[in-house]
Amino acid sequence: MKFKVLRQHLGDKMYMPGDIREADQHEVAHLVDRGVLAPEGTKADAPKANKAEKAAPKNKAE
Repeated sequence: MKFKVLRQHLGDKMYMPGDIREADQHEVAHLVDRGVLAPEGTKADAPKANKAEKAAPKNKAE
């Protein structure tokens, strides 16, 4: 199964965010639980919106 790397970690080699890692889902379940890997094609692939941009009042200096 293929997983998208969300956080840098050392497995059989060094994986960087955005890499695709192929592994048995039972061997990397602990990494999926901790948010290091996500199954390829899930919502985790979508870029996250910056919440701070929406929360700032309009009268703040830019």
